[in-house]
This record gives sequence, structure tokens and C-alpha cells, in this order.
Amino acid sequence: MKRVPNLRGFGRAWLLAAALALLAAAMVPPYSAMAEGAAPEGLKTDYSVSGDHLIWFQADGNGVKQIHYRHLTTGEERTLTDSPSAKDAPFISGNTVVWADKALQAPESVYWDIYSYNLDTGKTEKLNKRDGEMSNPVTDGVGVVWFDRKPYGDMYYLHLATGEEYNLGEGLFPVLADGRVVYKNARDGGISMLDLRSGNRWPLVRLGGSNYVDWFVFNGSYVLWKQKNGAGESQYALMSVDQPSAQPVELTPMSAKTSEYAFMALGDSQAAFIVNEGGAAVLKGIDLATGRVYAVEAAVGAGSIAGFSGDKLVLGAADGSVSFIDLSGKQGGGGVPGGTSGSAGGEAAGAKALIGPAGGELTYGDGQARLRFASGTFAADTEVRLDKVELGPFALADEKGRKLQAYEAWRVSAAAPFGRNAELTLGYSQDAGWGNVREKLGIYAYDEDKGYWTYVGGVTGEAEGCVRAEIGRPGVYAVMLRDVSFPDAQGHWAQHAIEVLASRGIVDGTDKGTFDPAGTLTRAQFAKLLAAALRLEAGPSGQAPFADVPSGAWYSEAVKAAAAAGLVEGDRGSFYPNGSLTREQMTVMLVRAFERQSGASAEAADLSGFKDAAAISGWAHAAMSKAVGMKLIEGDGDSLSPQGTTTRAQAAVVIYRLLGRLHQL
Repeated sequence: MKRVPNLRGFGRAWLLAAALALLAAAMVPPYSAMAEGAAPEGLKTDYSVSGDHLIWFQADGNGVKQIHYRHLTTGEERTLTDSPSAKDAPFISGNTVVWADKALQAPESVYWDIYSYNLDTGKTEKLNKRDGEMSNPVTDGVGVVWFDRKPYGDMYYLHLATGEEYNLGEGLFPVLADGRVVYKNARDGGISMLDLRSGNRWPLVRLGGSNYVDWFVFNGSYVLWKQKNGAGESQYALMSVDQPSAQPVELTPMSAKTSEYAFMALGDSQAAFIVNEGGAAVLKGIDLATGRVYAVEAAVGAGSIAGFSGDKLVLGAADGSVSFIDLSGKQGGGGVPGGTSGSAGGEAAGAKALIGPAGGELTYGDGQARLRFASGTFAADTEVRLDKVELGPFALADEKGRKLQAYEAWRVSAAAPFGRNAELTLGYSQDAGWGNVREKLGIYAYDEDKGYWTYVGGVTGEAEGCVRAEIGRPGVYAVMLRDVSFPDAQGHWAQHAIEVLASRGIVDGTDKGTFDPAGTLTRAQFAKLLAAALRLEAGPSGQAPFADVPSGAWYSEAVKAAAAAGLVEGDRGSFYPNGSLTREQMTVMLVRAFERQSGASAEAADLSGFKDAAAISGWAHAAMSKAVGMKLIEGDGDSLSPQGTTTRAQAAVVIYRLLGRLHQL
């Protein structure tokens, strides 16, 4: 019996996460069903099946797709929609049908809405409470999930009985089954799961670089997916989500295919997918209990595969007929999905590998700890180790004596120095409650000579359950939380940004233990903020680039680093480090930083809506336009105040937004 999910834990944290969503370029493909022009009358596409219920799109006399229904046992048929609007992504579970519809949106708009139809009552209802590019709804009969095609995606859940809507945070293409949501991570290419009853979420498949999950299906207990790499190769894999220690089972080897197929489906105990073998499309079945893959004798091109009814594969033919392939008797031996892998023989936590000049990866277990090496890191084959170490011998404090919270420590060992930085990824327990403060987490390195930990860096995703950073040498590393707060920032509109930057060591408080959010910022102070946020280095010591920046000043290295990166230029050989920072000066530095770090040119916005746009200096106008376009700055009502000074709170917020825009949060 399906239980109503407990969503009490979502509240403000989820809404805050949505409010801080980054406005980067969208990372998801356009709708497949948005092409202009009428479809041939009677064309049947987009089948979806649940038990005895089958739905599909069928074009009417005007070429408009309408949703049709058939009961697979009684043969009853009916047309569920008759509107002239565009529709996309129909899905059925139990007596509930959901789809995306443009009924209330202009045809030229990118906005779509989510609709439902109840087979018992015949009632059609619009579900989403806010406008957006709503996409790909999925229901389990109790609730509905969909996502807004914002950068990184913005997922929503609606409880059908109460009508309550919740923002679930970032994610793409969520699939809901039995109160669990599996979704794609836009940041690392993997997939994660959220349990609506407990509010816990954790990564299922951690990927990165050019590797990504191309598509997946989920039935509440198993996830079946196709994974691709940068070489265009692909493979299928399966995982049980009911076992906490579950590991992926590779169903096919990673290899190049002459053709790729999107079809995958999960039944009660069997699954199916189509793969290219020898240039031909071959239908494969999977016994979920054993992981055994077997061939299914069927002409794949003879009809359109709708999905499973129990363990019967449902096919809809071009003439409108429906046929079945019963896979319930296909059980067999083989590996068990979710069986342990990683270190052999149950030895102590650790892993080792030989990494050659071409680079490579070293992973422990299911990605709890992972090292990636780029080509050129080592000149010859080099043994590298990842070993878990006890935290007991290490004092949990930073260089200022501030207390740190740690999860696990890992020692990275290598038989040769690193020629290039390596990427270290460390997971942490969701039970620690760190998901709510993930942006404050970082990877720290232990200084064995000085007896404290130093912040190395940290990039996290909304629900990845891991932190990534570049490291330049072997040593002891751990994911840690440095939870810094200031009494005069409590309840301040910039509190979150201030505390995140302070936890990462980017901003400091005053010698009185406060932050002084209303205090004005100097040019030197902002240069130091930028250099710390972007982890810029000045390079070999030498003559300072500006006559008024003495080499011994507290800000000299930061100014030198910012100048070397092209972020600051000065005026006729002077930097004026103690001068107040104007908003337009700050904006120029921000845009230069974004374009330097991202390698992309920011899009400009129209500033005509701001009453003081004419007051922007000519040399700063383009940068101000780009900063507004990226929402790095938003102005105060209809004013930008380009000549106004910058406060410490404002600087913290724009640095926070910059890091988000660069995907470094």
C-alpha cells in the first residue's frame, strides 16, 4: 500500500535553494515534441502503460496530438483531451494521467503547464501553481513530480489529495515511484534519489568530466540507465535502491554503437532495453533478482514498445493493435544487483592503482572516495593509494584554532610527485545533516608540521552527497564543516552569503568578532576577496604592478594575483588600494572574473529601465550591462547607483553569486 509522503522537512530550506538558483545557460535539450506543423492524422506516438491502462498520443483531423486511452483487458477506449493546444510527455500511473500542455500559454512562449486527468472522475486539472518551462511530469498515483527547465533544473512535487506543492530543489527529469524520486544531476552527469517520506537524499551514480547518464527509468526499487562517455561509447547498468550498500551492475560493456536507442522499461520482476549489436537493434530482457541479461525474440521495429504491464511487455502496432511479450518465465542465474564491489576480500578501506602518463581514476567502493588524474600528471606508471585513516590522532581545528566538524579522513599516497593537480572527491553521510549546509562544506588538508587543517576548496551539488576539490600533492584530506557566524549578520539579508564565504575562508570578520555588513569596502579589500574566492596566485615574487602597492602590504599578493589574472588594471600606474570601491568598479572586476574563469562572454542586458543608467561611466557600461544580465547585481528598484560605494554585505553577496555562476558552490 502506498503511503502519503512526509514533506515536513522540505519547508524553507527548499524554497531558499530555489530562490538562489543560478542563472547559467540551460543544460537540458529542448522538447522533442515541439516541432511546428500538423502531424499526420491518426499517427500514434508516446505510449505509456500502467497495469491494464494504456495511453498514447494520436493526431486528430487538424494534426493536433490528443491523449487516447485503452483498457487492455476490456478493450474500452476513450479520448481524454480535445483541445487545440500543444501537448507533451504523457504518463500514466493507476487512474491518473499527467502531461505538459500549452493551453494557457502563448504558442511562442517557452512556458508550459502540467495537467492531470482522473480516469475515474473524468476531471482535468492544471497542477502547477507558478509559471515556468514545466516539463516531463511523472506520477505514482499519490503525487506528481515535474521540473522547470531552469539552469540545473528546479523540481516540484504536488500531492494529489491535498493539492500542496513543494519545491524539491535542483534536478532534471525526476521520476517518482512509491514516494521516492530519482533524478539527473545537472552538475556531474550522475543520478540521485530523494526519499519523500524521510527527506533524505543521496547519490546513486556519481560521474563527472565527459561521463554522464544519458537516460534512465525507475520503478521504486530498481534504476536502469544508459551511461555515456566523451568518446561516444555507451553501456547499460542496473542498481537496486532497496539495499544501502548497492553497487551498479554493468549489463553491457562500454563500447561504441553504430546506433543508439532510447527505449528502457522496468516491470515487476523483469526489465527490457534495446541495444545495437552487429549493426542491428536487439531487444534484451533482464531478470531483476539476478541481473541476468537474455535475448528476447521479437522484431523490435514491428511496433512501438509502450512499457510493462506487470511482467508483460506491451507493444502498440501501427494499425492500432496491441500485443504482449510475457517475460515472467525468464528467470536465471547471475550476479545479484547491488552486490559489493570495491576493495577485494573485505580488506581495510582503501584502494590502489597504477596511473600512467595518460592519466586515470582511482575509486574506493561506490565513489565514497575518488581520485582523477589528468594526462601528464605522472611521467611513468606510478602507484597511487587511497586509504581511510582514523580521525582520532588529528586535532579538529583550523589555523585560527576554530573548531571543525569532520566526517572521514583519507590519506592520498603516490610514489612520485604530482605534475598537475588531481581532482579529489570525498563523500559524506546524509545523516550528519550536512545537506542543509552543503555550501559551507569543503575539503581540508592536514598540515602535519603545524598540527591544523587548511581549507583546500569545495564544489558540491544540491544532492550529490560529496565534495570535490583539486589537490596538488599527497597528504591527509577530509570533508569538513567550518560553521562560522557573526552576531551582527544574524537575520541580515546577506547572512547566507556571508556565512558561506566565511566558512570557505574567503571573508573574515573584524577584530571584535563582528562582520560589519554596512561597512564600506576598499579597492584592496575587494581585490583580496576576488583572489581568495577564485584561489588566484600571484606567481613568482617580483615588482608590484602598481607604484602605490608596497610589496609588504597585507593586500599586495592579492592585488598582484588579480592584476596577473587581468581583473584589475589601475589608473596611470596606480591602484589606489585604500580608495572606496564604487559599484561600477566592482562590477567591472566581477565581469572580468567571470569571463576569465568561464572562458565565455557574458550576455548583456538592456539598462534603459534604470533611471540612472546615463550616470554609468563609459568604460564601465558594457560590464554593468553584462552583470545585470547575469544577475550578479540587481540594483535597488529602478536604480543602479554606479557611483555609490560598496558595502561589505553587498560584496559578499556578489562574490557568492559569482561563485554560483561559475559552478563553484
